[in-house]
Amino acid sequence: MECKWRPQTRPSTQRRPSQPPTQSPMTDVSPGGPGSAGQQAPHAVDEVFDYASFMWEGGDFWQQVSPEMGSNVGLNTHIMGTDAQLRFPNMVAPAPVTYGTPAMRSNGSAADKPVVNLTGDKLMEFFATSANPPILEEVETQKKWVLMRQTVVDMAKHSRMLHCAILAFSAILVGRRDRSLVVSEENHYESAVARVVEYDQQSLVEHSSERECLLAALFFLAYVDILEMKLDAGHSHLQRAYKIFQRCDKKSFGALEKQILLWLRLLDGKAVSAGGDGLFLSKADELFLVEASPGSFDGGDTDDLSRQEPAEGDIEDVLFQVLYQPGVVFYQKVQSFMGRISKIDPWHRSRGTVEDETEVMNIGASIATDLRNLYDHRPPLMDFAVAGKLQQPHVSAHLAFVITRAFRTYLSNYYASKVHLHRVAYKTLPLTKEAIDALDNIRRLVRQMVNEMDTEDSLPINMLWPLLMLGAEEQDMGERAWIKETILRMERVAGNARITAQVLEEVQARQDTAKARMDIRSVMLTVFNACFAIV
Repeated sequence: MECKWRPQTRPSTQRRPSQPPTQSPMTDVSPGGPGSAGQQAPHAVDEVFDYASFMWEGGDFWQQVSPEMGSNVGLNTHIMGTDAQLRFPNMVAPAPVTYGTPAMRSNGSAADKPVVNLTGDKLMEFFATSANPPILEEVETQKKWVLMRQTVVDMAKHSRMLHCAILAFSAILVGRRDRSLVVSEENHYESAVARVVEYDQQSLVEHSSERECLLAALFFLAYVDILEMKLDAGHSHLQRAYKIFQRCDKKSFGALEKQILLWLRLLDGKAVSAGGDGLFLSKADELFLVEASPGSFDGGDTDDLSRQEPAEGDIEDVLFQVLYQPGVVFYQKVQSFMGRISKIDPWHRSRGTVEDETEVMNIGASIATDLRNLYDHRPPLMDFAVAGKLQQPHVSAHLAFVITRAFRTYLSNYYASKVHLHRVAYKTLPLTKEAIDALDNIRRLVRQMVNEMDTEDSLPINMLWPLLMLGAEEQDMGERAWIKETILRMERVAGNARITAQVLEEVQARQDTAKARMDIRSVMLTVFNACFAIV
């Protein structure tokens, strides 16, 4: 007799060539490993700069947790029935990961698969060897993520709140990868939230390890909320983080806290598109967080992370930091415009009267002026990168590819802000020449990026918003089909790429019928009975 309970696993076909076949599933594949960020693997440069490998793909990163994980990325969920389902009979929407035993889960396919109960230790080990989260893909190098990840793991050893927040973050990502898994019988998310609430009455004005852990926990919890479409909870956690930032002496924030606040600002930029307050996106906060932020985490306080002796290959990483940092600042400033534009939409202020629309148009004109000013002060390298002129011998092929890709992403989001502004401030009016030019530029940049991608690659996750803005104004049916295909190709990096494509189709259909622009958030609520951030 032979036990068949745990089927023999096959080695992944997507393993990197540099990974030994006998490597443990929990082995770190990122450069430097969890314990020594300075030690570079033979293909360290590939690991640091290969953005395509930092995604939610069916290869090494996700197989670190358990060999039993399947390769099906689909989200087998259901939504409330609406008339839009007549147009989308196979419509799907992300659903929260449930905690508990197999009997408590409602996934029909789970019964045929072996159950893997991931303990807290396994989830923490998963995080300790994880790659750069998708939302940080274009703004952080993998090496910086490794340094920050190592620091956060050390902090979690002394903070149960942060420990639980990290486990909740890992559990959601693992659960979204394979919904047949029993992630944990303990609700780490609720445990973390309960400990976060205990700090609501504390000022934490001075720098402390408690404040560092609280900000880090709020980042992971808000990330989970946005992924799970729990937007009210996400807004609440972002508000808590902003209150800490607002009432504290800005000089008391160290390099670690500034880095976490910048990440919270990125989340806020995503949440504001789904009705968030955009608290971190004000001009005043931009001056502190963006202008004054260090170029890299390891360039900050020596108490946070000690400098290490330069290792072979570090020069490429340093060059990347120096070259792309002005682009990150540009992108962070674009995020501010998302906040400013969202605050004049019907979800954030009154609209409809002559007085309202006059005021909105005046604000819109001011935003348009500031957008032009931002473009006039764009990084000098941006024009060369966007035009594809970063080539050897000036920079290596790796640097050229990644910086070009990043700068095109930043610029696409800039042009998306112009389209967004018109749809919000001048909804009933024809497109201006400036808005038409912005759409043409998004289309050009997307085609450049797609044409230079490998067949198995996809656009960065932060290209979803520009594609949504482009598609919402596109009239040509062939172009619409291409935009939808490009969005769907992003499923491996963006968990809601398919639902975004479905919402876009519904927006287009309703606009075609009404001969007028439709509010995207209203369509989300009508079609899915929920609103979600474009991440």
